[in-house]
Order: sequence, then structure tokens, then C-alpha cells
Amino acid sequence: MGPMTLIEADTRAKTAQIIQTGPPPGALAVEEGIAWLRLDDPGKRVNTLSSRLMTWFEEQIGALGALAGERPQGLVIYSGKPETFVAGADLEELLALQDPESVIALLQRGHELMERLAGLPFPTVAAIHGVCLGGGLELALACRLRVATEHPKTKLGFPEVQLGLIPGLGGTQRLPRRIGVPDALDLILTSKQVDARKARRLGLVDDTCHPADLRTAAERLVREGAPKQGKPRPLASRAGDLLARTPLGGKFVWDKARAGVMAKTGGHYPAPLVAIDVVREGLKLPLRRALDLEAGAFSELVVSETAKNLISIFFTKNDVEARAAKLGRKARPTLPGATVGVLGAGFMGAGIAQVLAQKGVRIVLKDRDLAAVGRGYAFCQQQLRERVKRRRSTEAEAKAAMGRILPTADYDALRRVDLVVEAVFEDLEVKRAVIREAEAVAPPGLIFASNTSSIPIGRLATASRRPENVVGMHFFSPVAKMPLLEVIRHPGTSEETLATTVELGRTMGKTVIVVGDGPGFFTSRVLGTMLNEAAWMLAGGARIDQVDRAMTRWGWPVGPFALMDEVGLDVGAHVGEIMREALGERVAPPPVFQRMLDDRRLGRKAKRGFYLYIEEGKGKKGTRPVDEAVYPLLGWREAPIGDEEIVERCWLQMLNETARCMEEGIITNPADVDVGVIFGFGFPPFRGGLLREADRQGLPWVVDKLEGYAGCYGERLRPADLLREMARKGERFYKTQES
Repeated sequence: MGPMTLIEADTRAKTAQIIQTGPPPGALAVEEGIAWLRLDDPGKRVNTLSSRLMTWFEEQIGALGALAGERPQGLVIYSGKPETFVAGADLEELLALQDPESVIALLQRGHELMERLAGLPFPTVAAIHGVCLGGGLELALACRLRVATEHPKTKLGFPEVQLGLIPGLGGTQRLPRRIGVPDALDLILTSKQVDARKARRLGLVDDTCHPADLRTAAERLVREGAPKQGKPRPLASRAGDLLARTPLGGKFVWDKARAGVMAKTGGHYPAPLVAIDVVREGLKLPLRRALDLEAGAFSELVVSETAKNLISIFFTKNDVEARAAKLGRKARPTLPGATVGVLGAGFMGAGIAQVLAQKGVRIVLKDRDLAAVGRGYAFCQQQLRERVKRRRSTEAEAKAAMGRILPTADYDALRRVDLVVEAVFEDLEVKRAVIREAEAVAPPGLIFASNTSSIPIGRLATASRRPENVVGMHFFSPVAKMPLLEVIRHPGTSEETLATTVELGRTMGKTVIVVGDGPGFFTSRVLGTMLNEAAWMLAGGARIDQVDRAMTRWGWPVGPFALMDEVGLDVGAHVGEIMREALGERVAPPPVFQRMLDDRRLGRKAKRGFYLYIEEGKGKKGTRPVDEAVYPLLGWREAPIGDEEIVERCWLQMLNETARCMEEGIITNPADVDVGVIFGFGFPPFRGGLLREADRQGLPWVVDKLEGYAGCYGERLRPADLLREMARKGERFYKTQES
């Protein structure tokens, strides 16, 4: 993390000072005729709309009528938290509700509060700085006017569908009435978060300002009303809104929205479909009745298994991140100003360098020659330009990030580097050579982190002068998009090395899990067994497209054969050989892989794999037929297999290998397991995670199923001892149903 500039430091200090200015928590203050209400839930890091906060809010609204003197000219609501307006609803409170009736009672109270706020006989202004999501944005929409700061931390949106919910305090009704149906659906159905400038273009806020001017801008809104807008909303947006409100045109708009949701979710997530229905039907009703419609739909969703699973993932992820943050506090104090070396400028190395540079870290990007490092440097530049094009960063930010990257083919550039991330070819001796070469020039305290997906870190550490400084950093591809980082400690890794590596991952914005050492660690080992089982099913007569279709219908983003083509069969075979060498014939692959490799079918990168890769511009967009030539190559004969068996053999083998990893101490915390499989390679989130799915089915059922499949297909499917023991004792991975 690079040093903060003087301008950044001054801006943050002024922001904190201005935002914190105001009456103490729990009190209204009137200054020059304007009432100021500060939201600052004591004892909580962020404001959330809990029933407790609603009680307090009701008291403050009531107190407006009892203020000494004449009626205030207006009310400004702002936050006492440094980077949050209101983060949303209190999810712990929602998760505890077990029946729709209690949910409706809570929502009705919230709706009454919002209507009281909306009905106040003077201007009400939401002064927004920081996160304004879900219930926080609904609170802002109930105000007459809104102003938001042009600050990177200020984000507005509705994330509810990611939790299996819809907006429940008027968002499905006030938002489309405010910004139109197309833009409202875009925000609600995608959980997209917009900055202040985009919010103003949409009409979501009335004004924007510098953080230091928030108080002045809010006061101006009270006294003068909303400023004249610049450009009107785009014609297409206005036309789409009018179209959605007509019987014939509306059918097109709503059907298109449903088709888009089904294409993305496969129907596994009911919330976005419910949101479409509630917005559509609510617009036909007066607001009060529309809010009742919204409350009824929300109450059914919040007690559903899908919502409870998705909310549990939210808490599980928070638990993992809190443990990583606690560990990161032991990091080297030099980390904030560190320079990081990235060795290897290929796809992974360049991706790592790009993300680190975005986050303010100075980078030395090294490869074997200038041509190789030049390609990596160009990749970083192209990715940063793409971010500017998509308005995820500014031109100035992209140029600053590129300015932090020093491309080189010379090891001497590592002389002042504190930590290196190695991302060279997945070969033990190549990586050992790189360790020796880096340590020959780098400072004595160099931390060496290897981005290997399978080679045990302890074997790499034998090449180091300081094995306690060697650690694994297993990133997932593409680095900029995949949220998980698997940090691997071998038995000799020091606490300081581990903590510093975890903190670097957190600086990159990654969700970090820490696992023990071993072939494939946790994620590669568990995913590998699932892919292996799919290959055994192909060898036994299953069709490629049937296996992939069965898995995507169960909720996976892609099927195992499509995934193998994406990863590359040569990479998979290399990892598989490392695992077979360490774990034995239990993880041996079928002949499928070798025959594919012999025919140079390496997957998408070779345009030859399990699927045909049609050249761009040829064939129907989105089509990817199975290459039928694979079947005779494998000497394949079709044999019937049910979709249920396909799914069970795949996910139960993942569970079986996870249990063995837990027996060996590779991974021990169920939260780490479920975060790892969901954020690492796409286990269906609506199922709550691999271990939550096992708990839901029951471990006796799991053991019986595995025993049955082992009897049919061999010892590789025999249940792990841990599963047998837990089933015998009636135990679960999570101690309670709610956890």
C-alpha cells in the first residue's frame, strides 16, 4: 500500500471533521432554522436499519414537533460514521425472524416511519457520504431531496437480490417512480452500486459536492431547492420508462427483464423474478397499496431457505475477513510503504501486478527478457484502460497505477524489494531456481510468496536461505475479478511472514483464507477430485454435454468439462500428477486425459478440447457444441446415467476430499471451506456452501450415498473416516441449523 499523498490526507481529515460535526447521537439540533439529525448507532461500526434504530428515529421525528420556537425550515439527515450513511438492514435481526407475519409487522413499522418522513411539511434532505445501500437508500428516497459526496467511498445501490431478498422499505416503488423503470430494474436486479455522479445522472440524487462541502450543500438544498439539472435523462431511458407503463410495450419490457434474469440465474434465485413482478404490479397501484405488495413479497423471501443460505454466506465471509484482519495486524510495519516484486509477467503475474498497482503499491515487474516483460506491461495497461472505459476508474488513476509499475528483465531491480510474488511456470525446479536468484540480490528479510496452485510450499522452501520467509499465495484467474486468495503456510512459515502476506492480500481487496501445506492445498485438491470424477463418468459412458448440463442446472456457473477446457488440460494433468504422486491411486485420473493430451487437445487456448471453438463471426453467437470427434478418440461407448447421479458423484467427491483435508489439518474452519468453494470456483451460493449442503442433506445420507457409489465404481468414492465418525455421532459441520 503506497504512502498517502498530502492532498489525500488533507481531504480525508477535512471529510472526517465536517461529517462528524453536529449534534451528539440521539439528539436533534436546530441551527439557523434548520433541524440537523445525526445518525450514529452507538456501539456499531456502521449504521444499519435495525428495529432499535427505528425506535430512536421515530422519537426524533416526533421531537420535531416539540422543538422550541417556530417550525424548522427544513430537516437534514446525515451520518456520524466516517465512511457510511446507512449500510442497509440489520441482517442478524432479519435472519432471526422465522415467520412471514413477524416480518410484515416489522416492515409495516418501517413503512409508517418512511411515510412520516416523506410527509413532513418542510424540505427534508439526505446528506450522503459513504455507503448508502439497501435500507439506507430507501431512507434517502423517502426524503424530498438528496445530496451525495463525490468521494470514492460514496456508493448508492440495492444489494438485496444478492441476499435472496428485494428492497423492503419502499425501494421497489419509490425508485422506479423517481428514475424510471429501466434504470430502476437495472439497479435492483444487478445489485449495481453507483457513485455520486452516476446517481445524479440517473436522477437518484439532486446534487453532488466535495466531502468538505456536504453541510453547505445540504443547507443550500433546504433553502433553495434542487439545482437545475444539466443534461436531461437520455431519450432511450425516458422512452423505455413510457413503454414499460403501457400494456403492449410493458409486456416486452417485463418479458425481456425476466429472460435476462433466467439467463443469468437459471431460475435458482427467486428474488430478482419476484422483484420484477412487484415493480410491475406496484406501478398499477397507489403507493400505499404498492408498499403492502412489496412487504408481502419480502416477508415470504426472507424466511426462504435461499435467503437464509445467502445471508449466512454474508456472515461467513465477514467471519473469514475478520480473522484475516486480526492476523494482518501482526504484519511488518514496513508494509504500507513496501515495494513488491512480481516475478513472471505472464497472464497471472501481470494480473497480480495490475491489481497491486491499482491499490497504490509500487511494483517491480520482472521476466526473463524485455519482450516477455513488455507483454505483461502492455497487458496491465490494456486492463487499466478497460477500467477507465467502463468508468471504474479515472484516466488519472490509471496513469498513476501504470506509473507504479517498473518493468525489468534485471534481478538487480529487486535490491530494495520487501516481498516478491512469484508467478512463473508451474515446475518445482524452475521455482526453486527463482527463489535462489531472487534471494541473491534482495534484502535479507525478503518474503517470498509463490503463486503455485499445487506444489507444496515446504518443497519450495528447501531452496531458500530463510525458509521461514517462504509462503504460498494462490490467486485465481482472472486475478482482477476473482475475489478469493488462498494463503498457504508450510510448517516453518513464520507468523510475521504469514501476517504480512495476508495483509497484502487484503490490500488487494481479496477475501483471504489461510490453509496448511500439501499437494493442491485445499482449493486445487478439492476441485481436482470433482473434475476427476466427471472424467471417470465420461470414461464410463456419460455424454460430455449431459454432465455439464446437469451441473449447471444444479447451480454451477459452468460444467466440469467446460471448466477443464478453460483451465487447459495440460495444466490440469500437471496438477493431477503432483496430487497422484502424493496421494496415491485414489486420485488417479482415467485414460481420458492422456488421450486428449496425445491428440493436442488442450482446451480453449488450443481451440481444441471437449468443445468446438467456432471462430468469431462464424456460427451463432453463444454456441459451443461438443466436439463429437472426442468420443471415437476415447474409444467411448455410451451408457445411461441419470442427472441426479452425475451431480451427487461430483459434489460428494468434493465433500469427501474436503473431509480428508480436514483430517490432515489442511483446513479446519467450516467458514473457510465454504468461502473457498464459493468464491474460489463457483460452488452454487444459494446452497450456502459445500458443508452447509452436507448438513442440509445429513451426514448419514452422505455416507450411505458414498458407500453405494463406492460399491459400484471403486474405492475412490469410499467415505472418509471423518464423515463416518460424524455421521455415527449425529454431528454437523455447523453446530446449529441457523449458523
